[in-house]
Amino acid sequence: AAGYPPRKLFGYYSKDSLQYLVKFQRAKQTRLANISPRDDIVERLYQLEAIKRVTERFEQKHRKALIVQATGTGKTRVAIALSELLIRAGWAKRVLFLCDRRELRKQAKNAFTEFLSSEPIKVVNSRVSGAANERIFVATYPAMAKVFESFDVGFFDLIIADESHRSIYNVYGDL
Repeated sequence: AAGYPPRKLFGYYSKDSLQYLVKFQRAKQTRLANISPRDDIVERLYQLEAIKRVTERFEQKHRKALIVQATGTGKTRVAIALSELLIRAGWAKRVLFLCDRRELRKQAKNAFTEFLSSEPIKVVNSRVSGAANERIFVATYPAMAKVFESFDVGFFDLIIADESHRSIYNVYGDL
């Protein structure tokens, strides 16, 4: 639909997700090429270039993008800037940031809070409650594996898998 290639379905959209998709996202999306990332979040040329390439890919109707960055190059900041840009452009309402360890989850939550202080942030544990108002969700793969079926397939507009090693696809491929 809408120019996207066919893909395997993992479930059905809830009524709320369908209404959001039709009334908000499709009607209010801004072209990503017309929006720049906030320079208080990312400032390095390679970070800006990574975000530009991902947004170009999304505008070309691709559903996935991969950014490869070395340790210490600001991967989390790129993720935050990309999330903020997609929220501002009307392409995303809710973002899921997945990581493999609790310490990384804590660091990511603190970074999202620092740069997106106006956005409600939810740390996903083994239970999900009160998730209707939050826009940014931060979770470890094991915690999300326990609760992901409580979200409909249209709940998250952007899923960022931090430190995506091949091993996660064997264990957490359904996520």
